[in-house]
Amino acid sequence: MTIGISKIVGEGAVATPSNEELIAIWSKAIDTQMHFNEMSVKSRQLGLTFVTAALALGVVLMSQGDGFSMKLVLCGRTITLHVAVLLALAAILGLQAVKVLDLTVYHRMLRGAVSFGEDFERNYMSQIFDLEKGMTGAISFFSRHDDAEVANVTTKNHYVGTSPKTAEDKIRSFYNVTTWTLLISAIALFIITNIQKV
Repeated sequence: MTIGISKIVGEGAVATPSNEELIAIWSKAIDTQMHFNEMSVKSRQLGLTFVTAALALGVVLMSQGDGFSMKLVLCGRTITLHVAVLLALAAILGLQAVKVLDLTVYHRMLRGAVSFGEDFERNYMSQIFDLEKGMTGAISFFSRHDDAEVANVTTKNHYVGTSPKTAEDKIRSFYNVTTWTLLISAIALFIITNIQKV
C-alpha cells in the first residue's frame, strides 16, 4: 500500500496537499539541487585554480634559470630537480583532495537531491502537469545520455537517447585527464631540466 504526501486535519481525517503546496515542495527540491550543484562547481573551480596557479608559478620559476633547482645524487648520477616539477606534483595531490571532496561529498548529496526530485516529479507533479518528465527528470536524462534529444511526436516532448554515461563518469574523466596532464607536465619538466647542455 502506497501512502502519498498528506497532512492530518482534525481527528484522523487526511487531506491531500493542494497544487500550491506541491509546487512549494518541488521548488524547494530544485533549490536544494541547485545548491549542491553550485558546491560541486565551486570545488572544481578551486581545483582548477590550484592547478593553474601551480603551473603558472612553475613557468615563472623555470624562466629564472637554475636558481630554483637542486642537485641530487641518484644511483651515482647527479640529477637536477627543479621546483617547477615539485609544484606540478603538489598540484596533483591538491587536485586529488578536491576530487575526494567533490565526488564523495557534494556529488553524493546532489545525487540524493536529484533522486528525490525525480521521485517527486514522477509521483506528484505529474498530477499537475501532463509531461513525460519534470525539469529534474529532463536534466538528468540529458546529463546521463550523450546522444539525448527531444522528439516531439505528439503535443508533449518525448525524450530519446541510447548512449548512457553518468555525470559521475564524466566528472571522473575530468579529474583523470587533469591529473594525467599534470603528471606528463611534471615528467616533461624533469626531462627538460636534466638535458645535458652541449
